[in-house]
Amino acid sequence: MHQGLPTDTRVLRVLVTSSILSKVADWQMGIVIPLAVLAESDSVALALVSFALRGVSYVGSPFLGALIDRFDKRTIYVLAQLQQAVCLVLLAALLSSQLSVAALVLLSGFGGVASTITGQFVLIPKLISAPARPVAVAKLNSAIELSKVIGLVLGGTAFDLLGPAPASLCIAVLYLLAGCVALLLPRVASSREKMDIRRDLAIGFRWLGRREILWLVVTMSMTNLAIGQLEPVLITEFGDQGMNSTVISLVLAVGLLIGALASRLAPAIAPAWGPERRILAAQLIAFVGLVLVATPLLPVRLAGFMVESFAVAVSNVASITYRQETIPADVAGRANATIRMFITGATPLSGFLFAWASRFDGFWYWLPGLGLWGAAIVIWAVYTHSSEPAAQGADDLEGVSLGDR
Repeated sequence: MHQGLPTDTRVLRVLVTSSILSKVADWQMGIVIPLAVLAESDSVALALVSFALRGVSYVGSPFLGALIDRFDKRTIYVLAQLQQAVCLVLLAALLSSQLSVAALVLLSGFGGVASTITGQFVLIPKLISAPARPVAVAKLNSAIELSKVIGLVLGGTAFDLLGPAPASLCIAVLYLLAGCVALLLPRVASSREKMDIRRDLAIGFRWLGRREILWLVVTMSMTNLAIGQLEPVLITEFGDQGMNSTVISLVLAVGLLIGALASRLAPAIAPAWGPERRILAAQLIAFVGLVLVATPLLPVRLAGFMVESFAVAVSNVASITYRQETIPADVAGRANATIRMFITGATPLSGFLFAWASRFDGFWYWLPGLGLWGAAIVIWAVYTHSSEPAAQGADDLEGVSLGDR
């Protein structure tokens, strides 16, 4: 047992607690904002586009990644929570103005980007010892998946009982609490390098161009384009059909709870397989789930959402662990910011895609997403097939080298 374990445990406990508060707030936004806009505008497309704007901020993620790598990571993480809290307070006061709502949702996304990159990709490599990282990633992602459940249930209930403005203020309080808890984390020293955006972008895109990263980015970007806004889509669709918001949140919460369990169990699922094969298997299972979601029968759709939630959670844990093991901690902010500019930046485009597809009915509404995801699976299958012989060859060479010693 390594000596850093007690420190690892304490740091992880604080980070998980802060992340839960922050992600609960994120997912309360995910139900409160679309339903609030739908109530004001009676437009499914406008409701989807309004919340999708939060993800547009990932376009600026390379700049945020440079800030994260240059300054104290704890400070950046805390400020990200406070920035989102301020946006939600203003949003609560301006809900009647759809333009103001859209602008504040967009601005809050910058805090969300900084929070996600720092919390999931920088603080763990910086503060958790290497042997403990895979389990730490699984625990953090499991907590995040669980937070989705709590956020949806609280968001739907608060919207029903209190209305959109008080529900928005509740979200602001959660972000504030997340920042306060994060102050208990150790400080992470800032880099002494001077900020050079051109060099930082070059570092980020250099890592993006590496073969083992590029294939992953293309696959995950297409996957997010296909289903990145699946929960808001289902929330808006069910809301448009007259379903009670509390019922909507409880229905989706069941699937997300399964996702939380999947994240926790992910390291124990097919541990003998390489990350490439685990990601491929999870993507195939999740695709089947989306096919079921596209059917007209409500029980089948709900079962499909649960399957999709389980498989996507397993895929996410494998993907994040893979990147943490591949990318050095000193450039993790810049590299992951560039990577997530494409992966998570595809998420709002998913909202725009579904908004465009809302003119179609039934299975045709889901066909663009299914087509994109099918193409992503084919791309990752090709990479997995081509990478396994290379990996086997490296193992064989290592065996020969060890035998010659």
